[in-house]
Amino acid sequence: MADDRKMLVVDDEEVVCQACRRIFMRQGFEIEVNTDARQGLVRATEKDYSIILLDIKMPNIDGIEFLEKLREKKPDVPVLIITGYPSIPNASAAMRLGACDYVTKPFTSEEITWAVQRVLSTSEMLSGGGEEAEIEFAEPGAAPLFWDESWVRMEIDGSACVGAVPPGLRGSQVTAVRLPRIGEVLYQGLPLAGATVSDKPMLIVPSPVSGVVVAVNQNLVQRPGLLATDPCGEGWIAHVCTTRHEEATNCKHRRVLLVNADDSSAAEQTEKLTALGCQVERVAEREGLLAALAEGENEDAAEKGTVPICRNGPEGAAHKWGLSPFLRAVFIDATSLGDDGPALVEQVNRRASRTRVVVMGAAGGVGETAYRKHKIFYYAVEPFADNEIADILAAVFQTREAEPPETHRKKTAPEPISGISITNRNQHKVQLLAGPGLLWGNEGLGALLAKKLLARMLPVVVTPGEAYLTPANILKTAGACDRVMVLLARDSGLLPGSLARDTKPEFDVDPGDATGRVTILAVQPDSLGGFASLDERTIAALADHVLWDMASY
Repeated sequence: MADDRKMLVVDDEEVVCQACRRIFMRQGFEIEVNTDARQGLVRATEKDYSIILLDIKMPNIDGIEFLEKLREKKPDVPVLIITGYPSIPNASAAMRLGACDYVTKPFTSEEITWAVQRVLSTSEMLSGGGEEAEIEFAEPGAAPLFWDESWVRMEIDGSACVGAVPPGLRGSQVTAVRLPRIGEVLYQGLPLAGATVSDKPMLIVPSPVSGVVVAVNQNLVQRPGLLATDPCGEGWIAHVCTTRHEEATNCKHRRVLLVNADDSSAAEQTEKLTALGCQVERVAEREGLLAALAEGENEDAAEKGTVPICRNGPEGAAHKWGLSPFLRAVFIDATSLGDDGPALVEQVNRRASRTRVVVMGAAGGVGETAYRKHKIFYYAVEPFADNEIADILAAVFQTREAEPPETHRKKTAPEPISGISITNRNQHKVQLLAGPGLLWGNEGLGALLAKKLLARMLPVVVTPGEAYLTPANILKTAGACDRVMVLLARDSGLLPGSLARDTKPEFDVDPGDATGRVTILAVQPDSLGGFASLDERTIAALADHVLWDMASY
């Protein structure tokens, strides 16, 4: 992506201008906005822009007249129409005047980003600019942030490099990697890529962020083993224009305190842990360990407001290796510490009970019984030899605990539901309609979504039973609501659980006043054509994104 990308946004709604500024500044654009169409036209004809975002309905000069005058002086500049009134005559007139595409209000960050990226990539191809996105890489070795096993690292041009340190590869070989498509919209927690491992079912890698894919690592297609051997380096998966800045709070560094008395093996272990995305601090003896634990205690107390904390540098000394939540793991090398190791574990347990202790032993080594007399998270024998270390890291840094099964409740027959409606914080009535067999009131996505909506203290009405969706009844519902979300299972050739959002559904009936109120949420189904066999993590992420759509409109 080039540094000189410049965007002009012309819309009489200040909120739309500022939304575009917020979204695209993070993606490396230089943004100019104008709420006066006449002034915007002057800017558009006098300056050169990579793309212009133009509202179709404005006072003084509407979008069609704006385009007519613009094309007299700037016949080739890409223009993307923004409209809350996507009528066929307006769309046709805009396309005749050279508009590249349109998005409907209200739009999400992903929708507007996807439209802009598609327009720009088409424009570059037509002008001979090539097909590959130009990525400016961050400095090698920059520590990534993790969302479960998936990681993200911001590049200097505003894009994000994403990948994964996938568990489940112990003793196995990655034989193929399925990459996302360029232009595909990703959502945090939903599928990013798939890995075929020996004879096992495909391993689905979740995306650590939401955004639009601008480049993929084709090298993984030829060398899929890189996903196991160099997952944070040559084995990266994709580059993404991120769209939801607030999601960064869900991603964390993997910080490890390595206790190893041998310089040679400590250097080797540090190198291997760093290659897996960890930030490693090494201590060699009891005094170093106690000092690190003391820093953590100071940080912990400072977070609770009981003692002042002095921060030095970008993060601060205590902040760097604090226990909560910064020091999640202590890795102890049993071979180098000899008989002193178990006593050091006792110190960790006493001073930092929430920290997870991993003991690394050697084949045929002694002392496991002594270690297990204390609280340890895991005892591993040569964990780097067969990639067991990826499984250990995934378990140590797991961010969400699985909900315990409700054994006190008897298993009941599925209770189908056809819809869920709420009145959200903006006082908008939003109706979710679901295709037959997709939502159940007492289990799966339907039950979890209702639970999450109730937790937000939103008034929820659940419609029991099944209903077949037709364009006519969808538009009828839209006429009585501010927004209708239609949940479908649709084969789009994506990985199971992937979400595709469409605010421009095609109907074979006149939409009338319901224009622009309908959003299709199409989920790639499982092998049975529904959502029943999707894993719990994917179902939870789907519920979060559907809830976001319903609650934020």
